[in-house]
Amino acid sequence: MHELPVVEDLIKQLDEESAERDIRRISSVELVIGELSSVVDEAVQMYFDLLSEGHSCEGARLKFRFVPSRLKCTSCGEEFEHEKAFACPRCGAPAKLIKGSGREFYIKSFHTEEEAHEQGKGD
Repeated sequence: MHELPVVEDLIKQLDEESAERDIRRISSVELVIGELSSVVDEAVQMYFDLLSEGHSCEGARLKFRFVPSRLKCTSCGEEFEHEKAFACPRCGAPAKLIKGSGREFYIKSFHTEEEAHEQGKGD
């Protein structure tokens, strides 16, 4: 249920950007979610569908990009994406989570209704 304030903030940011750039309608939003962020995409989508009504992003399609956490080897310093083990793929030594890694949640990009219309003209 912690997604509710997250989505409220997301919509606020999109409205602010729309007002600042004189954008009438946002058609799609790409969100980045880290594997350790505890943000659930289905909950984000549900709240977004409910709360975006009457805002610049009403009806926008959400696209989710999931990113794994990153680790750093305690021995050789190799950085790598967390998969299933905490062992370094280079030397086999244990690795530690890079601070903040995997906790991302942010807007990567968004597209406007006008952009979608322009792209469809040449088809």
